Amino acid sequence: MNLKALLERPAIDVESATHPLPLAASLNFDVCVVGGGPAGVSAACAAARMNKSVLLVERNGFLGGALTAVTLGSICGLYRNDGDTYVQLVGGFADRLMQCLNSLGSQYEPLRWLQAVTLPYDAFAMRAALDALLVESGARPMLHASLLDVEVQAGRLNGVIIQTSAGALRMQAEVYVDCTGDAELVARAGGGFEVDFENLQYPTAMFRLGGVDHAAAKALSRPELHRILEQAVDTGFALPRTAGGIFLDHEDHAHLNITKVSTSTGAPPNPLDWSELTEAEIEGRRQILQYAKAFRKMVPGYSNSYVLDCGSSIGVRESRRIEGRYQLTAEDVLASQKFDDGIALCSWPMEEHGRGRSTKWIWLDEGKHFEIPYRCLLPQGLSNVLAAGRCISTTHEAQASIRVTAQCFATGEAAGTAAALALQDDVAPAEISIQRLKDELHLSGSLPHL
Repeated sequence: MNLKALLERPAIDVESATHPLPLAASLNFDVCVVGGGPAGVSAACAAARMNKSVLLVERNGFLGGALTAVTLGSICGLYRNDGDTYVQLVGGFADRLMQCLNSLGSQYEPLRWLQAVTLPYDAFAMRAALDALLVESGARPMLHASLLDVEVQAGRLNGVIIQTSAGALRMQAEVYVDCTGDAELVARAGGGFEVDFENLQYPTAMFRLGGVDHAAAKALSRPELHRILEQAVDTGFALPRTAGGIFLDHEDHAHLNITKVSTSTGAPPNPLDWSELTEAEIEGRRQILQYAKAFRKMVPGYSNSYVLDCGSSIGVRESRRIEGRYQLTAEDVLASQKFDDGIALCSWPMEEHGRGRSTKWIWLDEGKHFEIPYRCLLPQGLSNVLAAGRCISTTHEAQASIRVTAQCFATGEAAGTAAALALQDDVAPAEISIQRLKDELHLSGSLPHL
């Protein structure tokens, strides 16, 4: 990959482009991916690398979803903790992304955190790297565009209407991949889904502090920080969570995943309701100010700190989950279950951000992982639609494990590859050869031989 050339190429001239996007017209592609987060970019690149024409629709002006809009501090789910060592569980697109980040000078080493191993990253470099990988693949990005409506007949999606600032645009494809996180495409097309508004995981407003004394901050243990923040609550600070993830970066920066946003009744906000989501965004920034003040006053290393920035949107962990041809369960996770149609590996714990000021962690044993079946990507009742990312078919508990970034990469790559195979063989995605799919994923490195 000539990364420098990709990043420095001139702007596309829409009038003379080989594949222009005419306004108020109908576009035709082999594959349409809706949602440009980790799953969406991975899916689009996978299908395009198999010589399919691909359109990727994304509502933001950049790719990456939660990675770059929310900012997460680190990539979770890449590695399995084997005690003194660790093993990479997700490769393929993830490997190419890490190589691209390294070529941009954004190189980080895996970091042990609690009983897991994660990979820190820089949010801007991530945006640039995802741009480069998508352009290099040949897939066509369509930013500042949102799903408006769908055309469905007898369980087959015949077209989607995309809203842009210049008006609505009809897009037609043979296969569609829902990577919206909220299963928006599946829901609009009439596919089955589940959502439990009372028991959703709580969202978080991520933020960064500058002016942090790294030496003092590193010397502070997680239990000691928890004790100090509990003391802050006792002295009057309204902190809904007293433990969280803190990643130190650059010379004096810290990325904090510690807020916990609820409605005025204490319930998790409905991420599908614009009113509650608006309230949650405002409440998240209010909490950031409270935490920044508490850290400055009470936490060693933060006396001169200040809010550097925050995510451009709140971090939603859970909303709709599709009803697929198989539903992954907590029992599957804890039993390290393997499947004949396993297309992705995961060892991330069931990490549930529920009620109270603590987070519930249920860890797999060291050296253990489970598989995600391909059937979890197949929405019931829709013949030419796949799903990938945090909205695949799982129970609430299992979703708390598979929703993290690396598994979004892996399910996205599986969905994009499956879409291309379905087109090659002129069959529905549910009818492709599972062995061929697994062979392709092994070849790409997305599914390691373990």
